Formats: sequence, structure tokens, C-alpha cells
Amino acid sequence: MLKHMSARDLILIAALAAIGIAIKPVVGPFFKMLSRPLGIPGGSFAGGFYMMWLVLAIVIVQKPSTGLVFGVLQAIGVLIFGISGNQGALSLVSYAVPGLMADLVYLSFARRKHLVAQMSMCAIANAAGALISVIVLFNHPLPIVLAVLGMAMVSGMVGGVLSFGIYKSLKEIRII
Repeated sequence: MLKHMSARDLILIAALAAIGIAIKPVVGPFFKMLSRPLGIPGGSFAGGFYMMWLVLAIVIVQKPSTGLVFGVLQAIGVLIFGISGNQGALSLVSYAVPGLMADLVYLSFARRKHLVAQMSMCAIANAAGALISVIVLFNHPLPIVLAVLGMAMVSGMVGGVLSFGIYKSLKEIRII
């Protein structure tokens, strides 16, 4: 899986994964403050903001399995540092599956760096992560699962818009 990636690719993926982990404790409490009274997992509400780093890694590196590598690196980081989440070993699944889903969505688009592609990648990745949380961790009934899924999709679309804006800015100033 890593053989086709250069050291630069892996450094970019690791850096963006680290930013994604580091940002959670900073913005997480704000989103939880809004979502807890509604009984909604904060991760699905804020997930679009977290998943935009995943999408950025995919569109910058442009190689198969970038999302999966990103997700596995984030899961390992969370397990080692215990920075966010209380999922334990389930973190390997809850972080890797959204990366895999974003990879699959990326491959389904011909114009992969465009707004709709980034919105779709982020929305599907966030929905996958939210589904794992609400079904496995919280065991919510179907109406709650559907509400959380809808919120995760909307949050993911917003994250995709943010990702697209950051990507465009990085291109304009020739960082990538």
C-alpha cells in the first residue's frame, strides 16, 4: 500500500493527519456544547471540519489509498497519544473506514479536485465515521441514526467547501 508513495507524500499525509488530531481538542468542546443538549454525537456535528484534512490529503497527494493511510495514521496517533476519543482499538476502524470511503469517492470522480468532488468525499467520509459511532458506540435507534447521518452529511459538505477553499489557496500561492 505504501510502495507507490514517496517520502514527500507520506510526510504530507502525516502532517495533515496530525493537524486533524491536534485540532479536535481545540474545537471539539465548542461543538459538543452545541450537540450534547440535542443528544447528538459531537463528532458527527463537527466531523466535516475534521474530515476536511483527510480530503486535503487525498487531493494533494493524488494517489490510491491516501485516505486509508491517513485514517490509519490518525488512529495510531489517537491510540498512542490518547488525544481524542474514547474508542480504544475501535479507533482503527472508526478512522480507517472514513479514509477508505473518501478514497472510493475520489476514484469515482473524473474531476477530482473540484468542489463537488471534495464535498462528496468529505460528506461520505463523515457519514461513515458517524455511522460507526452511532451504531457501534451509542446503539441509537433508527430515527436518531438517520438524523445523525443527515447532520453528518451536511457537516461533511461544509467541510468539503472548506477543503476546496484551502486547496485553491494553496494552489494560488504555489505551495502545492
